Amino acid sequence: MKNFITGVFTLMAMGFTFAQANIDVTTQTGNWNVATVDQTGLVNINTLNQDGNRNTADIDQVGAFNTNTAESIGNRNSIDVDQLGLGNSNEVSQTGNRNSATTWQVGLMNTTQQTQVGRRNEASSIQLGSDNFAYQLQNGRRNEASSIQLGDDNTDVQVQLGRRNEATGVQIGDGNILVQYQDGNDNVAMHGQVGDDNVAVSVQEGNDNTAMGLQWGSDNQLYQQQDGDNNTAIDLQMGDNNYAAISQSGDSNIHLGAQIGNNNTIMVNQSN
Repeated sequence: MKNFITGVFTLMAMGFTFAQANIDVTTQTGNWNVATVDQTGLVNINTLNQDGNRNTADIDQVGAFNTNTAESIGNRNSIDVDQLGLGNSNEVSQTGNRNSATTWQVGLMNTTQQTQVGRRNEASSIQLGSDNFAYQLQNGRRNEASSIQLGDDNTDVQVQLGRRNEATGVQIGDGNILVQYQDGNDNVAMHGQVGDDNVAVSVQEGNDNTAMGLQWGSDNQLYQQQDGDNNTAIDLQMGDNNYAAISQSGDSNIHLGAQIGNNNTIMVNQSN
């Protein structure tokens, strides 16, 4: 009986120890690939696949229940992941050559998903807080996407299809939503949100379009749609409950909007 009880406690201790173990599964196929994985804490999980040549990955996870799932298929791709906290999740998929993906998450239950198809695309995600979500999709060449979220429950979605597009999103506060979609070449989208529950959506289809917006306050809504080439839309919202909807189709349209105060509305439709 004594041996039985001792055995039970031994099994329980082994199970508890296993439950706290970190897990790493790294696979490399090809030549001169480099992977560095550092995990400190409880039940952090890393799954990494490198298929090609001269791909690099640097994975650092500190805390508990953080997960990273990443793959580089091609040559000279780079992945850099830093997660500190509890229950953060990162997913990266790279197909092509010389793509770069960077993730830095500190806090609780933050999620980043990055997909890169093509060459020389760059994506970075920085999240400080809890329950933030960042999604970045790049299909083409030399696209750049940057997402910074400071606060809780923010959402940032960036989609780039084409070449040399630039998208930057900064969210400081809680419950903000930012969507930036670019289909074409040489488009620029830059949006900042400071406050709570702001919504900004920018859609660019064509080439050389520019969309910028700054929302400072709460419950503001900004929608910018550009279909064509060389269009420009720049909006400023300072206050609460402001609404702006901008639609431009054709070429070389320009919109400049400013809302300072509360409950203002702008609706613009330009075409040629």
